[in-house]
Amino acid sequence: MKPQCILLLALVVILVLHSKVNEAVSFPWGCASISGVCRQGTCLPSELYFGPLGCGKGFQCCVSHFL
Repeated sequence: MKPQCILLLALVVILVLHSKVNEAVSFPWGCASISGVCRQGTCLPSELYFGPLGCGKGFQCCVSHFL
């Protein structure tokens, strides 16, 4: 293989691994920016569920009031 092909392949692998590690940071906003709390399991009855918005794997964003 040419050195350019190897370099390109290595760059693609690094980018793919980097995107997998930073799954929770895929949005420009996070749970904390909308006054939310990352909870594991379910949200409290008084909270709204916003999905995994900026939370780690297995956690979900729960917001008690949306401003």
